[in-house]
This record gives sequence, structure tokens and C-alpha cells, in this order.
Amino acid sequence: MKKISKNVLLVSSVGLAGSAFAVTNTHPVFAASNASKKTTVANDQAKVKSAQKSVDQTQSKLTQVQNDLNTANKDLAQKETELANAKSTAEAANSKVAAPNKSNDEAQSALKQAQAATDSANSDYQNAVKDSTDKQKDLTDSQNKVTNLEKQLTDGEKNNNDIKQKVTEKNNKISDNQKTLSGLQQEKSESDAKLASAQSDLAEMKQKADSASQALQAAKKDLSSATSTNESLTLPQSYIDYVTGKSTDWDTAKKDLQDVVNNHTYPFTDGDENDTVYNDPAALSESDQKRLDFYVKSLIDSVKSQVGSTSKLTITDGSLEFAKRYTQEYQNSNYVFRKYNAIKSASSIMGLDEYAVTGYDIAANRQVTSRSISIINGYIYNSYEFGTTKMSEIAKAAFDLVTQELANPTDYNNIINNNGYFSVAVTTQDDKFYVCLLTIKPANVPSHFNTNEVVKPSQDELATAVQKSQADSDQANKDIESAQSTFDQAQAQNQKLGQEISDLQKKISDGQSSVASLQKQLTDTAKLQSQIKETKDSLPAKQAALQAANEKVQTTQSKLNDCKTALAAAQKEAANTQSNLDKVKADASGAQQKLQTAQKAYDEAKKKQEKMTASVASLTKKLAYEKKQLAHAKAVLALAQSKKATTKKKSTKKSTKKATTKKTTKKATKKKVAKKVKKAKKVVVASSKFTSLKGSKKAFVGKWKKAKSVSGYQVRYSTASSMKKAKTKSTKATKLKVSGLKSKKKYYVQLRSYRKLSGKTYYSAWTKAKTVKNR
Repeated sequence: MKKISKNVLLVSSVGLAGSAFAVTNTHPVFAASNASKKTTVANDQAKVKSAQKSVDQTQSKLTQVQNDLNTANKDLAQKETELANAKSTAEAANSKVAAPNKSNDEAQSALKQAQAATDSANSDYQNAVKDSTDKQKDLTDSQNKVTNLEKQLTDGEKNNNDIKQKVTEKNNKISDNQKTLSGLQQEKSESDAKLASAQSDLAEMKQKADSASQALQAAKKDLSSATSTNESLTLPQSYIDYVTGKSTDWDTAKKDLQDVVNNHTYPFTDGDENDTVYNDPAALSESDQKRLDFYVKSLIDSVKSQVGSTSKLTITDGSLEFAKRYTQEYQNSNYVFRKYNAIKSASSIMGLDEYAVTGYDIAANRQVTSRSISIINGYIYNSYEFGTTKMSEIAKAAFDLVTQELANPTDYNNIINNNGYFSVAVTTQDDKFYVCLLTIKPANVPSHFNTNEVVKPSQDELATAVQKSQADSDQANKDIESAQSTFDQAQAQNQKLGQEISDLQKKISDGQSSVASLQKQLTDTAKLQSQIKETKDSLPAKQAALQAANEKVQTTQSKLNDCKTALAAAQKEAANTQSNLDKVKADASGAQQKLQTAQKAYDEAKKKQEKMTASVASLTKKLAYEKKQLAHAKAVLALAQSKKATTKKKSTKKSTKKATTKKTTKKATKKKVAKKVKKAKKVVVASSKFTSLKGSKKAFVGKWKKAKSVSGYQVRYSTASSMKKAKTKSTKATKLKVSGLKSKKKYYVQLRSYRKLSGKTYYSAWTKAKTVKNR
């Protein structure tokens, strides 16, 4: 006899679909053998009794429901017969509607034709009446027109004589005014010539006065500049000692120089009448350009004299021309390095070696009133609106440039040892203006370069120039007064003649308008006579047309009466056919309602029969399941009874015959139980599925239905649909919150059940992945 292992486990899987038993690789008979240590035969007998009771109860319910199903089938058959009879009756009633319906359609068609004929006849009659009325009115209007035209002709002939006399009088007055106008226009022509001559003389005098005034202002500026006492810079002794080599203390020299610079006053005072204001600092007048050159040269010369420098700066006509060229080239340049490009271009124009020219510049802020930014082809452009720049601001920038060079221990020789032809240029770029000191080495200039020195005039010469300019300005103003008087007289005379001409022209125009108005009032008697004849000639034809229209009214009225008679007969016939049709339709409607009632009763019986059929199927399935449960309980009881019979203590001695009998009985029992559970298969764990899956902030919450006979559940989740690198969490509840996730991510989530038996864990299959997105 084959020995049976005691590690066999019997597993109940009540409620799992498709299986009455659920077992692992071990046999249920031997699982029951191990369980018998904790249960008694009495308990197993109670379970068998309970299972048998469930089978009996379900069998009783099934028998009752089958009886109800038989009753429902009979009722359904009866309702089906009643429905067929109702359909037959409805079809018969509907077939009776066709003939009356056709008769009614024919009567309605005849009625429409009669109505159309009546409407047409009525329209013809109305048109005929209207035509007769119109022709009667036309004849009456023509007769009245003849009477009115004849009266207008009589009145017009009398009125025309009065109008012609008035026209003659006005034409005589117009002729006299035209002769007077011709004489005034001749005088006006001569006055215009005199006025133009006086105006030309006045403009010439004003131009001379403006030139004299400008010359006076320039002379005053030059004199003011010549008398200035602060165009020099007094260096501190510590700075002089450092530059001349007597000291090496640069920090003290620089500090003392800065104190001198801070206390310096400028010859161009803000608010002074000589402090010229410019919209464009690069457009200095020739006078201010020279003032700036002399000012900067004086500053540099004063510095050189204090440190004993022998180098010399000379302002020449050529150096001034170079500064103009430099400014023009700078303003027209789009290069990044504008200063160097401007020096190169100006040198090329004037035939100079560009390396013979040195330039040191400084930037100062302009007054910006507005700024806008635009992007063209990917480049950013700034556009500015500027305020004004004063001459005092430009002079201060030049002073700052000189002192900036002096305050640098490696650059002060650019000022002290600067030698050559000298000039100052002012340029602008974006929101800055620049002051540049330009020096041309004398040894490198070509022969055509103008080296004529520009010398600052003496104070006496400038004072004499101011007196002469003042005298010229006074004389110019006197000449303006004389020319203005002559012009005013000529203008007054010219305006007087112009007004007289205008007044006379208005009188002539008014007279001509009056004549035209009177001529329009003349009556066209010939036209009236023609209209009278034409209207009288049309009267016979209009009388004949009226007679024909009246005859047509009588004809159309007779036809209309005949049509009305035919319409009344058609209406009566249509009413009769409609009454008959309504009756058969009412019969058909009643039959249709009965058919609907029968159909509803049949549908209800059909629904009840289907419900009973479903109940029978459900109870049949339940009965089969409970019978399997009963068989399982009986198998467990048999094993328990067998266990009890073979568990006597081995120490008790039995007879060989009795021992043999027990051994035989145990073997037979095991075979019997093994046969009953031969059909047992693997352990099946009940599965569940999500009822809800919602995302929250960096988390999600899952809920599911409770599965039968399970120990717990597992949830796994991943950001990949393949569940690669998935994480798993376990719980015994039917709800789980997973936290600590990445925000705003989509997760794939699966669920499965597990059951623990005899130290081993068994799992259901994973559910199909559901997706959830957290916040």
C-alpha cells in the first residue's frame, strides 16, 4: 500500500467562480487529516447537516420558481394569441380607410381647382375695375389740365410785360458799375506794384538788420571771452614738483590737483546771455567753435607754462577745417569705433597721414526727453528725443577732459608735451555728446595744408568791432522804420482800392443774379399753348379707352359669378367625403389603441417569463454549487472519522487479527476519500477590482470590493505602462493611499488578492492596469 504524506492540505474556496475546491500541490484528504487535530467529528457532522439543509432549501425554491415559470409561459401564450387577433382587427380597419381617403383627396383636388378658378376670375374682375377707375381719372385729369393751362397762359402774358421792363433797368445799372470797376482795377494794378516794391525794400532792410544784430552778438561774445579771467588753471605746487621730477609723491599731487579742479570756475556761466543753447551740440556756430578752441588752448598753455614745457599748440585754419571734417565723418559713421574711423576718413579727405593725428575724447550726458526701442531684422534700435545742450556744459566737458588726462600719471604728458596744430571737435552718439582734442603733427602735413595761425583778437580790437557792429545795427533799425512806414502807406492804399473793387464786384454780381432770377420768372407762353393743344388732342382716345374698360368689367363680373356657383358645389362635396373619411379613421384609431393595449400586455408577460427563466437558471446553478459543498463536507467528515479510528495509542497491544483489520480498514478509508477528492485542482484566490482611483497632491487613493476568503491585497504602480520598475504596497483593508509621488505625473496601477495557508502565500492574477494622474 502506497504511503500518503501528512503535509496534504484541504482548502475551501467557497464563493470562487468555476471551482468547488481549491488545493495546492497537496491532497485535500491529508489536509483534513492535519486539521482534525483542531476540530471534532461532531463539528464536521454539523457542517454536513448545515450543507444538506441549504441544498434542501434551494431545491424547494427551485421547484416553486419552476411552477411559476410554467404559469408565466401559459400566460405569455395567451397574450400572444390576443396580440395576433388585435393586429388582424387593426389591419382590417386600416384597409377600409383607403377608399374614403381617395374619394376625399379627389374632392379636395376639385375644391382647390374651383377655388383657383374663382380666385383667378376675381383677380380679373378687380383688375378690370381698377383699370376702369384709372382711365376715368386719367380723362378727368386731362380735362382739368386743359382748363388750368389756359388760365396760366392768360396770366403769364400779362406778367411777362412787367418782368421785361425790370430786366432792362437792371442791365443799365450793371453797365454803369462795370465801367467804374475797370477804372478801379487799373488803379489797383499800379498800387500792387508799389506795394511789392515797398515790401521788397522792407525785407532787404530786415535782412541787413538781422545780419548786423548777429554780428553785434558775436562781437559781444568775443569781447566777453577776451575779458574773462578764468581761462587758465593754476596747478598746485605738489603737482608741479611731481611733474618736474622734484617729488615722487603722486598721491598728494593728485589730491591737491583734484581740490583745484573742484574749486575751478568756468568762463561760460550757466544762465549767462553768452551761454548759447543748442539742440544739437555737434552743430556749434563758427564763433562758439573758436571760443571753445581758444578756451581749451588757454587752459593747456597755462598748464605748460607752470611746468616749463616748451611744446606749442597752434590753432590754424587747417586744424579748424580738420575738426569740421572729423565731426561730419563721425556723425555719418555706423562703425563701432567711430572716433578712429572719423580720424581715418577726415585724414584721407584732407591728404593727411592718419597716424600723424592724435585724439583724446570724453563723453557727457545729453538731456533725454523720451526714448523708444524697436527691433528690425533681429537688431535692437534705440530712438531718442533730446532737450537742449548749453555752451557751458560743452566747456565743462572740455575742462573735465584736460583735467582727466592730467590726473593720470601715465597720460598727463598728452597735455603737457602736446605739440602741433590743435583744434577741438564736438560730436554726438545716442544719449551722449563727446568733446575730442585733436592734434596734428607739423612734420607730417602736406604742402596744401593751411598752416595760417588763427590768433585770438585783442581786447581793443574786439571793443572797436563791438562799437562798429552797434552803429551798423542802429542804422539798420532806422532804415527798417523808414521802409516800414513806406510799406504801411502803400498797403493801406492797396487795401482801400481792394475793398472798393470788392464792393463794386458784389453789386454787379447781385444785379446779374437779380436779372437771371427775373428771366427765370418769364412765362413760356409757346410751351403752354403747345401743352394745351397736345392735351385736347388726347381726350377722344382716352374716352374710347374708358368705354372699353367698362365693358370688360361687365364680362369679368359675369365669369366671377359662375365660378362662385361651382365653388359652392365643390365645397359641399368635399364636406361629405371628409365626414365619411373621419368615421372610418375613428374606427381604425380604436383598433390601433386595442392593438397597443395587447402589445403592452404581451411585453409585460414576456418580461415576467424572462425573469422567471433567469431565476430558474440562477437557482439551478446555486443548487449545483451547494451540492458540491455538501460533498466536500462529507469528505472532511469521512476523513475525521477515519483519523479517530486509527489514532489509538501504539502502546496498547492488540491482536494480530484486530491490527490487520484496522490496517485494512484505514487503507480502504483512505482510498475512498482520495477517490472523492480526485478531482481537486490548484489553489484559486478570489480576485477583486478597483471601484475608484483618484489622484491628489503627490498621491492617489484606490478603493476596491472585498473578496471572499482572502488574507489581504497588494497594489503596484509605475509611470511606465509595461510596469517596469513598479513599486508594490500591501494592505488588509479595501482602501489604500499611496503618497510621496512626483507631482503632475500619470501612473499605471494594478490590484491583486493573496491568501496565506500553512505558511505559504497564494496570489490572484493582477488586474488590468488603470491610469491616474496626481496634482
